[in-house]
Amino acid sequence: MKELFAVFSSAVFFPLVTLVLPGLSLISSWFVLCMRSSRVQVLVSSNHSETALLLTLCALFVGIVIDDVGMRIESLWLDRQRDARTKGLHFEEWWAYLRMPVEIEPSGRRHLRRLVARLKFELGAPLALMGAMPGVWLNPDSHYWPAVGITMGAVLLGSYLLIEAMSTHEALGTLRHELLRSENALTGPGSSAHGLKV
Repeated sequence: MKELFAVFSSAVFFPLVTLVLPGLSLISSWFVLCMRSSRVQVLVSSNHSETALLLTLCALFVGIVIDDVGMRIESLWLDRQRDARTKGLHFEEWWAYLRMPVEIEPSGRRHLRRLVARLKFELGAPLALMGAMPGVWLNPDSHYWPAVGITMGAVLLGSYLLIEAMSTHEALGTLRHELLRSENALTGPGSSAHGLKV
């Protein structure tokens, strides 16, 4: 059982949650739509391995595009909001954190990595849900009220995740601030991040 959970180390879990899962979510409704074609059905049924590989590559490609859009949202919306609230110290602390040398990794950095993965998921999943909705509506096999229910569920879930993304982004900024404070306490006034406060 231990070996099963070892597969989900951070090196595997991070890209799985931030790239593959949003990518698969977006392409799923489009794949179901394509499967309506009898030619596609024959092609898929006679090429299981190739189809799985192609879907994985498509999910990764779409996941990377979603991640890029999510980073754009973070930098243009969340970072600017926090920078305005902190009167310009958010970006200053961000660059000071990136310059901070690491000899012994504090547990706060591991927590920060988990928060970054969570933020990427919270920004990527709503984009994936939005991209999947046209595939639901274009499918002639979709009935009206189930499609409305799926769309409303996607809107509610996407809205919730965007609210959570704002909270996670704030927690990331606070955690970076605290890590810089602890670094200042260890290195003293000569530190490049000295004097930064929220």
